[in-house]
Formats: sequence, C-alpha cells, structure tokens
Amino acid sequence: MSGVRLLRARDRVARPWKNGGGVTRDVAVFPEGADDGSFLWRASVATIAAAGPFSRFPEIDRALVLLDGELVAKIGDAAHRLRRGSAALLFAGEDRVSAAPVGAACTVLNIMTRRGACSAKLGRWEVARPTAADRLLLLATANAEGAVDGRRFDLSANDALLVDVPEGRSLSLDGPVIAAELFDQFVQ
Repeated sequence: MSGVRLLRARDRVARPWKNGGGVTRDVAVFPEGADDGSFLWRASVATIAAAGPFSRFPEIDRALVLLDGELVAKIGDAAHRLRRGSAALLFAGEDRVSAAPVGAACTVLNIMTRRGACSAKLGRWEVARPTAADRLLLLATANAEGAVDGRRFDLSANDALLVDVPEGRSLSLDGPVIAAELFDQFVQ
C-alpha cells in the first residue's frame, strides 16, 4: 500500500467471524491479502446481531468502537456498556470476551494489531490533526469531506480513507470520523 486509498463501504465483502458467530467486512488489512494468522493490522466493520463470544486472537491487541446501536460487552467478569460516541473498548485477543446487542443488531469498528509489530491509537476527529503514525485510517461516521495533498474525497457513512505516512502531508477533514493511527513497531 502506498499513497492514499479511498475504501468504499459498498465494496466490502461479508465473511464469517473466525468462530462462525457473526459477520464482518474487512475495511483494510496489512499487508494486503494477509489472512487471520499473518496480518500485522486489520480493520473491519462487524455486525453483532445476537449475544455470543468473540473469536480469540492470541497475540493480537484489539480495539472496538461502536458505530450503530448499543452493546454490552464483557471482558472476563467486567461488563462495559457501549453507546454511539463511547470511547474505544480495548482488550487482548486472548481475553474471554462476549457481547450482546441492546435491542436490535449493532455494528462496530474492530481494529486488530499484532502485539510487538504494530499498535493503534483511536480517536474521534471532526478536523485533521498532526500525527506521526505510519498509516492513518479515517472511517466516516456520517457524510464527511477530506483532502490529502490537494486531492479531495467525499465520504459517505462507513467509507474510509487510508493514508500512508501522513506526517508531512497536507491533510484536511470536515466531518465526523473515527481515526485509527497505526504505528509500526519492530521486535528486536
């Protein structure tokens, strides 16, 4: 991957969760084409339609951000209620995690990074901010506009923009997004 990529929500392909309990749609995977055992980071939008356990991903750090609906997630014995606008829920891929939608099905942004190889910082942005990240993934939560080095992008809800090496680029943003700042790490 290099440069800037517009990743339309309508182009995502549904696939079953690793444990078969639900459906997810990959937004981006690095390296491109990597499977569940070899990705360094992965971003996906998952639908949680019924109560159940999450798939386990040993040696993976996970961050979950609610996009639509309401969710009660349990990490071990600790319960966390997520509503639209809640901070990211952080947990280790080997943790015992389950979740139940409150009322109707909900959707979540799931960011997974391989421990020791990558890390992620998530936030809600309405305007561009400086970042030293190696890659920046911006997922629109409503209609938004972005520009990178003068190239303009119109984003609908759940569309994403992936920017390689954002530091030093001219980046502007107008509208609500979830920003995933992705940092490379090297195990010595």
